[in-house]
Amino acid sequence: MGDYSYLSQQSEEHFTAHNRNNLDFIELNPLPFCLICFPLEEQSSRQFQDFWNWFLNEHSAETYTAYTTYYFNQAYFKNDFEERNNSINQLLYSATFEQQPSDFEYLNHQIHIWIAAHQATETLFETEEESYQTAPVFDLLSSESDSSTQTVTPELMANNPMQANILATLQGIQTALRRRNNTPLLLFREYKFQIIGGYLQGFPATWFSQETDVNAQHKIIRWTPINAGEENTSFITRFETKFRTPILISKWHMELERKTQGPREVVTEYVKAIRKLIKHIDSWRNWTEEQKIHSFTKGLRTDLSYALWPLLALKDNPTMDMAIELAQ
Repeated sequence: MGDYSYLSQQSEEHFTAHNRNNLDFIELNPLPFCLICFPLEEQSSRQFQDFWNWFLNEHSAETYTAYTTYYFNQAYFKNDFEERNNSINQLLYSATFEQQPSDFEYLNHQIHIWIAAHQATETLFETEEESYQTAPVFDLLSSESDSSTQTVTPELMANNPMQANILATLQGIQTALRRRNNTPLLLFREYKFQIIGGYLQGFPATWFSQETDVNAQHKIIRWTPINAGEENTSFITRFETKFRTPILISKWHMELERKTQGPREVVTEYVKAIRKLIKHIDSWRNWTEEQKIHSFTKGLRTDLSYALWPLLALKDNPTMDMAIELAQ
């Protein structure tokens, strides 16, 4: 990691140069956490907004700059461990905190884990209005995405234990998603519970803060109930009871009913939208394949829909996945 104390020592001299308009000095000695040198962009990525909400709440971060957002995006979308690690280090140079953290290696490690967990649950709505403040969370409740990972070898464990630990954590998340094995699935649920605060906005965020407070009557301490009697302390149970309102469900039904494939919209993008809405509406997975096939095919372009139905009729027990494969 870098010499953060050196950055702190240089900040007074740097801002004095700004006051004196000493452009030559500033150009040679930019500070990553200086908002004058790196002014904020008009809009940051959704992934960064989720990250900063988490980082702000969990690690007492205070400010960030365009330098932060740039290196976050570099870290988030890089698959190579060393490139991601270097980008996270640069990101940490540029954030300020209420109190300087005592262990930046630990923060680096936590950001690696956050990125891995977030990427595994990355199917968010675009927040367009107040009623969508809870929609990203319903995406998180039902997400089943996957991503590639590097094998954790004994050599890696010996030579770079931090990298091995991060990769092993991601591997556990992916195994849970692929196999639904109880042990890694518990790990995946735990990371979902750790990052959920970054997905909440407005009243849901306030509610979550109150219900996870140490003095809360039934403090929420877990992602989902594992044993009988744990419903009152489970996030999924309490969140759906509080926010899965008839109005929101009706809105999703209306969107699904009106959803049609655009003239230039490829089938894969149309499929993502349909799957997302079905997951929101049918959270308990009670819909029949016939219902799902109807929801998918009714909005397809006319030429695709007409070509698809005869092919589906030849299938025994057709499913929506079959319909999607034929449409593609």
